[in-house]
Amino acid sequence: MLVVIIIGVLAAMVVPRLAGRTEQAKVARAKADLASIGLALDLYELDTGGYPDALDALTQREPPSTMALEDGHQWNGPYLKKGLPKDPWGRAYLYAAASEHHQDYDLSSLGPDGQPGNDDVTNWQ
Repeated sequence: MLVVIIIGVLAAMVVPRLAGRTEQAKVARAKADLASIGLALDLYELDTGGYPDALDALTQREPPSTMALEDGHQWNGPYLKKGLPKDPWGRAYLYAAASEHHQDYDLSSLGPDGQPGNDDVTNWQ
C-alpha cells in the first residue's frame, strides 16, 4: 500500500510538469518539418533554377515537363522521398512561391488553432 501511495505522489508531481510539454513538442516538430521542407525547396531551386508552384513537385519522380534539362539544369527528385508531411495538428503545410515576408518563399503551419494568428509556425519569424 505504501508503494502505491509513493507512486501516486510522484505521479501527482510529474504529470503537471509534462502536460505543457506536448504542445511545445508539436511546435518543435513543426519547426523541424519546415526546415526539412525548406531544404528540399532549396535543393529543387538549385537543380531546376526556380522554386516549384506547389509542394507536390517535391515528391515527383520525374522532372516537370516545362523543365529544360539542356539549360544546365538537372533533376535529382524526388526531393521529399517520404512524401509531404502533415503538420503536428494534422493539416497540410502552407506554401507560397511568391513571398510576402521578404523570403525566397513562404512556408508555414497554422498552429494548434488552425487559424492565422500568433500561434502560427513560419519560416519568416
